[in-house]
Amino acid sequence: MAKGRYSIKGTKDFLVAAVFCGFLCIWSIRDAWFPTEKVMKKHPYEIQVAFTVPGVLKEISVKPGDEVNGKMLLASLYDDSYRAKVVADEAAFETARDAKDPAAEEKMDALRKARADVDACTLYNTDIIWMSTHGEESLRGVVNRILAKTATHVDAGTPVLTVTPTDSFYAFNKTLAVLSFIGMIGFLIFHRIASR
Repeated sequence: MAKGRYSIKGTKDFLVAAVFCGFLCIWSIRDAWFPTEKVMKKHPYEIQVAFTVPGVLKEISVKPGDEVNGKMLLASLYDDSYRAKVVADEAAFETARDAKDPAAEEKMDALRKARADVDACTLYNTDIIWMSTHGEESLRGVVNRILAKTATHVDAGTPVLTVTPTDSFYAFNKTLAVLSFIGMIGFLIFHRIASR
């Protein structure tokens, strides 16, 4: 019985696959190591945590290196003045309601805002919603830096700490870059062998 010899006809399929893997590798490298401003907005390296109301910082409940997950208290403000405003607005609303004053609805809106301000004096990670690769979710990650000291005044929107979010976007793109590079090299080798 004679030994058969198989010959592979030259094909450009391997070359096309290598070019595809090359483009995929370049795209992954750009997103993983050199992200655009649009990508950085969607997948930031760190998220700044700030209160929506001004006040004096009572405590920061986390320290750098702590993992933020579930529902955790991050920081709180002294809320005495905000609670006093709720009491005053409740009294004003009840007086207006009992007198059937047409301004009762405005008083109720002021009372709702005062209650929301009291709630805003405590900052939980679940209060911060961001877009990750899995859609909208509450803040998860590792505390990076503490930016404010207790017993100091902080303005609304001024960051008190930063958190590095748990997001698999960059890890996925780095892995994809490496695997697509290996695939490109493999397909180029197969193309070379097939075209002999």
